Amino acid sequence: MPIHVFVDETKSRGLLMAAARCPAGDVAVNRKSLRALLLPGQERLHFNHETDARRKQILGVVAESHPVVDLYRADRDTLAGRTRCLQAIVRDVAGTAERLVIEREESSYDHDRRTLHAAVLQRRCYDLSWALIAPKLDPLLWMPDAVAWAWARGGLWRQRVAQFCEEREL
Repeated sequence: MPIHVFVDETKSRGLLMAAARCPAGDVAVNRKSLRALLLPGQERLHFNHETDARRKQILGVVAESHPVVDLYRADRDTLAGRTRCLQAIVRDVAGTAERLVIEREESSYDHDRRTLHAAVLQRRCYDLSWALIAPKLDPLLWMPDAVAWAWARGGLWRQRVAQFCEEREL
């Protein structure tokens, strides 16, 4: 079954990109379960702005969706590190993913667009559609946000997500 991949990052202690894989057939139900977590007035979930109780609740919903989350780490948050992470993500999803959705980072938008275009050409995965979008436009971007935060935080937070995460080589 084709998959959709949703990517967000944390810049805590370098650059960590989380790429959450979701079977195409599960996209709608997973979006609905994450959207149901919004509080009145909230446009999106963002782990930095949640209480610990809400973080536990959100991670519980994420775990119930049975994700597979690939983690890509660059020692420093630089354009070169960002390039290596994005190239590795395309490398790892080429041939299996039909859609790649990455949270749009305004400061690196043009760079990310060029990098993704070049990576798709290099891997010859022309059927892979990709988009750089604002996080409020797709609730499934909240999943890698939560996982990246928990992984980078370490300790008990990392333990909550470790069962469905895999560190990948750049």
